[in-house]
Parts: sequence; C-alpha cells; structure tokens
Amino acid sequence: MTEMHFGMKRKLIIVFGVLFFFVGCIALYPLQYRHHLPKTELVIDGVTREYYLFVPSGEASGPSGLIITLQGGGADAGWRFPTQDEWEAIAEKENMIIALPSGHTYGDNEGAWVLNTDATAMQDINFFNEMISDISGRHWVDTSRVYAVGWSLGSMFAYELACHMSESFAAIASVAGTMPVNVKSCEQARNVPIMHVHGAEDEIIAYGNSWEWKAWDSVGAMRDIPSLIAYWSDKYECQSKAETSGEAATHFAYSDCAQDARVEHYRLERGTHDWPETLLGQPTSAVMWSFLNHYTLAGRNEQPISGN
Repeated sequence: MTEMHFGMKRKLIIVFGVLFFFVGCIALYPLQYRHHLPKTELVIDGVTREYYLFVPSGEASGPSGLIITLQGGGADAGWRFPTQDEWEAIAEKENMIIALPSGHTYGDNEGAWVLNTDATAMQDINFFNEMISDISGRHWVDTSRVYAVGWSLGSMFAYELACHMSESFAAIASVAGTMPVNVKSCEQARNVPIMHVHGAEDEIIAYGNSWEWKAWDSVGAMRDIPSLIAYWSDKYECQSKAETSGEAATHFAYSDCAQDARVEHYRLERGTHDWPETLLGQPTSAVMWSFLNHYTLAGRNEQPISGN
C-alpha cells in the first residue's frame, strides 16, 4: 500500500510538473514574440491600419531619425521584428525612433504588403505617408533621416518604398527578398542607397533562380538575386565594384553611382531564409545600421551621422 501510494504520488507530481511547464511556455510565448510597444491605429482609405512605436528613453538634444521595420508576409499583426531587441538597443543609443507597422492583405494579393505598386494599388504607400506624418506630428523627427529595414516579404516591400517614396527614405536595408522581373513603375525622385542580404541556400526565395508567383497574378515572375542587384546597380549607373570574401559570406559594394548612391550586397554562402545573426563576424543589425547611418535625403556622409 505504501509503495503504491508513493508511486501514484510521484506520477501526479510528474504530470503536474509537465502541465506547469507547458502552461509556462504558453504564458511566456506571447511575451517573447509579441509586441510590448504601444500601438497606434490609423484609418487609411476606410481600412484600419496599425503600427507600434519605440521611442528612446533619454531626453535628446536634437530630433530623432526614424527606422521603419517591415515584417514578413506570414507574420501576424503584433509580432516582433527579427532581432528587434538589437534594433531597440541601437535606437536607444543613437536617438532613433522605430516604427513597426503591421501589414494588411488586400484583395487578391498573397501577403501582408502590396507588391508591384502602381496607381491602382497605392494602399500601403498611402499608409506609410500617413504613418510618417502621424509620427512626425507626435515626436520631434528628422525627416531627412528615415530608413526602412525589411525581411522576406518586408524586404520586397522595401523596394516598393525605394521606388515610390524615394523622397522620404534616405536608405533601405533588406534581407531575403527580391523584386518582380517586370516592374510596373519605379520612377524615383532620387536614387535610394540599398543594402541587400541573401542566403545562397535560401529555400523560399531562391538565390540563383527566378520563379513565378502563380497565386499572385499582378506580381508575376520574381527576380533571382544577381538580377536584383544588377537592376539597382545598372539603374544607378554605378561605375565601381569591390568584392570582399570571407568563409561564410561575400560582400559586394557598388559605388561611384549617380547621385552619390550606393548598392551593397552580402551573399551568405550557407545562409537560408532566416535572418542571419552576423555578417562577416559582426551583428547583422549593427552592419545594417552602419550602412544606413551614412545617409540623409541630402546624400552620403563620409562619417557616420551622430544620432545624439
């Protein structure tokens, strides 16, 4: 009787321990992956859109720049951006505000952001114009220092911003995305400097092959990554190309471009579709920020721009 009693007691302890573990995981999961930031809603063309905002805690002596991060296509509204903690640390140090807008599926588009934007599909562009205006009305923002950072479908939409909001974005950086082969419209007011990071073994957005987005007719065939880089370096009339190789990555830098623009590309030799932790030994977020932080709407600065 005693052994049976202790045996049943031990089993109950194990069962409750397992249940406690899973309940704890469920409780922590949303805290780890969902936003802890305040949300703002805007009504754009009759549709409620939302963004989350990080504002540095210190009292700045000057206006803050603005980093806008672009989530991937499968991300639910309110989910954090990859390495968001790193970006918040950069923003805190450099007096930058971070806006994290949520995507919205319109009509027959297959993702959170509208691609191959033209005059008939300006919903997201209208949202971003209103969001930047709303943030600037609430905070002291240096509107010459607005940047976009995108991942996956968010990376693809970053190129829509480069095409259709070139007068608003000083520079963009993106990971694991591409552009349509047949671009409907990309009439820029200025050449937006671009950094693109991509894994050579990306299983979703292939590095070396174009592919057909069959479920999204208005988008059509998508570029392979060498074609993507060639599109921008040719468009910007870049005259110089430098290549730096490491064991894990190769860095291509296209310079001497029209309007002092620049195109940089990191090819991760064993990289997949995941956001990479490092680029040539440095944190990816830090490398991206180092690139972005040289640019304003007025052009490139040889020295990084102080955010403080």
